[in-house]
Amino acid sequence: MKTVIQSELEKRDRSIYYLSKKLKRNKTLIYNICRGFGRATGPIREKIAAFLGLPVDELFDENGVARKS
Repeated sequence: MKTVIQSELEKRDRSIYYLSKKLKRNKTLIYNICRGFGRATGPIREKIAAFLGLPVDELFDENGVARKS
């Protein structure tokens, strides 16, 4: 099952690698966050939400794990 982040990236024809380059973060870290395998810190959550133009609460649960779509 995909996360909301993955679905939104697909709608925009963008990859997790592209997102990591735009955020200037390690691609493995961003990959794990976007796939729901890792927790995101507050600042990273905000940057991903800003990139996608969506609210943080729509993308992440209260623990910082990406929500499933």
